[in-house]
Amino acid sequence: MCKSLTCLSLIAAIIFFSTHTINAQGNSEFDVELSGYLKELGKLSVSNNFSTARYDNILHHRIESDWTLSDHFEFRADLRTRLLNGYTVNNTPGLEQIYERDDNYFDLSWVWFSTDHSLMHSNIDRLHLSYINGPWEVHAGRQRINWGRTLVWNPNDLFNNYAFLDFDYEERPGVDAISAQYNWSYASNVEVGYRIADSWERSVLAGMVRTSLGSYDIQFTGGHYLDQLTIGTGWAGYLGDTGFKGEISYFHPEEQFVEQTGHFTATTGFDYILSSGIYLQSELLYNGGYNSQANPLNILTQPPSADNLFVAKSGFYLSGSYQIHPLVNSNLGFMSSFDRPMFIVIPQITISATENLDLLFLSQLLKGAVFNQTIETPNLFYFRVKWSY
Repeated sequence: MCKSLTCLSLIAAIIFFSTHTINAQGNSEFDVELSGYLKELGKLSVSNNFSTARYDNILHHRIESDWTLSDHFEFRADLRTRLLNGYTVNNTPGLEQIYERDDNYFDLSWVWFSTDHSLMHSNIDRLHLSYINGPWEVHAGRQRINWGRTLVWNPNDLFNNYAFLDFDYEERPGVDAISAQYNWSYASNVEVGYRIADSWERSVLAGMVRTSLGSYDIQFTGGHYLDQLTIGTGWAGYLGDTGFKGEISYFHPEEQFVEQTGHFTATTGFDYILSSGIYLQSELLYNGGYNSQANPLNILTQPPSADNLFVAKSGFYLSGSYQIHPLVNSNLGFMSSFDRPMFIVIPQITISATENLDLLFLSQLLKGAVFNQTIETPNLFYFRVKWSY
């Protein structure tokens, strides 16, 4: 549990600097930029025969702060707070403990209150100090180390993978780490990161080299990942007019290195814009670390490990989006597997009502035996209003 004094002190510091932003503008070395949003998200989940319907609601506030401390030092602190109510809160024993838990080294997650009908939760998902000097960048604290190249599954993302179906978390999770990066050109750099943990088996110590080759950006990764050694590569470029991206990682157990065998996890994706304006995307996954004992719902809705990214040995994703109007965008996604009876249909409509107000209508329809056996209401319908400031 987050120590209340620490959490409240941080919130007070953010508010204090917020109220002094105007005065800080006059100092060329010190500046504070604040932004954020308020979201209202409703979810209706329905059984296949429509005999059961459940409603959940989340009121979500986020504040983001970027502090320029001097010519070379910057500090970032982001706080997200959510008020939950509805069926899940009413019918999930131990929900408070689930939200209290922070899987990072520092516990920056806490529940303000929990009743039979509602729960209010906050967590700090960005809190890091940065030193930037020419080609050098050093970051210490809760940050996002983004090594992924593809859209849905990222075997190169060793530090902070994310769940694709968790669409309401656009910023994606961060990790408690120390990272250093040296950029020797616009498209070329080397980066090293260490995920802080209470044991070697829960830590990550890895490096990446990124450069360009012709029309492609390529990268090479390697290091210690939890209890395994890993090497990998990723790329992004074009085959003619078609975008072509991919990632491959090999994982090998560190203990009994000679006696045990490792496995590959790989993904590749394509994207193309038709003359009609329809934007097409596709992605294929080979999930070499697939664990048939894992809960499929947790794999889909919680950040997965880089060596086990899906609920099956294989996966594919297809989507098409079309700009119906300058303020209205439509998208239809389809996710499935070649080796397990499952598919997910994801239609959505996004409307930009005003400069700061967006509406989203989205569904996730989970079909097949994989979900029929584990989820009572697999048809999910969402409505979201988002006001940004």
